[in-house]
Amino acid sequence: MTTKNEIYTLKTLAKRHARANRLPLHKALDQLAAHFEFPHWAALAGIAKQGWLPSGEQLASAEDFVGQLHPNVAGKETSIEHSMSRPIDEPVRQGKIGDHEFSVFESFGDIRMEGDGWRILIGEAQFAQPVVEIEKMQGSSSPANDRAFLNTALSIADEEATKVRAGIATDWPRRSTKPDAEGIVVHPLHGDRSAEWFCLHCDGKITGAQVAENLWHCPACGASPIDIFSNPFWLEGCDVKPEPVQSSSGKQRPEPKIEVVDSRPALRLDEGSISLLLRTALLEDATTPGERLGALLAEISVDDDGDAWMTLDEDLWPEFKEPEEAMAVAEMLGVDLELAITCMTFPFAWPGLGHATTSTRKYVQMLLDAYSEYGGVYRGGEGG
Repeated sequence: MTTKNEIYTLKTLAKRHARANRLPLHKALDQLAAHFEFPHWAALAGIAKQGWLPSGEQLASAEDFVGQLHPNVAGKETSIEHSMSRPIDEPVRQGKIGDHEFSVFESFGDIRMEGDGWRILIGEAQFAQPVVEIEKMQGSSSPANDRAFLNTALSIADEEATKVRAGIATDWPRRSTKPDAEGIVVHPLHGDRSAEWFCLHCDGKITGAQVAENLWHCPACGASPIDIFSNPFWLEGCDVKPEPVQSSSGKQRPEPKIEVVDSRPALRLDEGSISLLLRTALLEDATTPGERLGALLAEISVDDDGDAWMTLDEDLWPEFKEPEEAMAVAEMLGVDLELAITCMTFPFAWPGLGHATTSTRKYVQMLLDAYSEYGGVYRGGEGG
């Protein structure tokens, strides 16, 4: 390998490093030179002109240095392709912090790190605020309550988030993460070019440098790249004016938000669930096709206090038949159930046929025969 080819290889690695880390090329070159213990790239290039050559082992070391942040940086598969091809329950990293095991998962750019009774969530935006969730059942025994443990866990989660962001930056056009001299950047999804951008969610006005730095998420509200546009077209004809978004404070991610959560399945006895359970029980009470129609068409309402009303049609539900299962379910749910009767909601002629058999199939045949003999049977839009 000639000196020219060796230097070309190093420059190629530096370009990949610059793209993954969203760095100017000269900084990436200097970092690669520092890996070889040179003060800067100019010093390395000068020594190379005098005959210095990196060995095969040193070149492999440089490739490892560039690839440690984004292992697939030199591969053909994009970061998003790699993410989507991975099973959703397959961790990208596992280990222990002290005696506590953890697993890290990545999905569409977001990081989830979790252990027994705790988890850390970090979005793909550069300055996304981590959310630490501690299971309520763990209480004070959760290791996430210990600041030293939490700092170590956050450091690991940050490392994985940095790798994901490097992969995203590598997938995108270089100009999407590196503004030109006029501050113009290219939208990574639809290719618009501008030095000013606008957030559909908060109406914020964002500079090209700001939006590129935060991986095309709004620095103000965190909206995703799909909601960032070069023109605030949604504000046309109204008095709202976009307000400039302030730069991220200190250019570092915010302190984590700590929440105590209860992720166990929760049965919420609201109007929808109570009505559904009562109607299901009423269907169990029904024995004939007419009664089943009555259960399906019954009006069921639930007020804010949890009390319920059930209105049944007199032609669909026998007057003296108690809906025993529905009443039993209401009692189990702590609901005071009131029954009422209405009329004229039967959907077909000859209501009595609905109670002449317990078989829906036989009932439908009786309906078809009766309508064929005394009226008409029409399908779709036939018959007006």
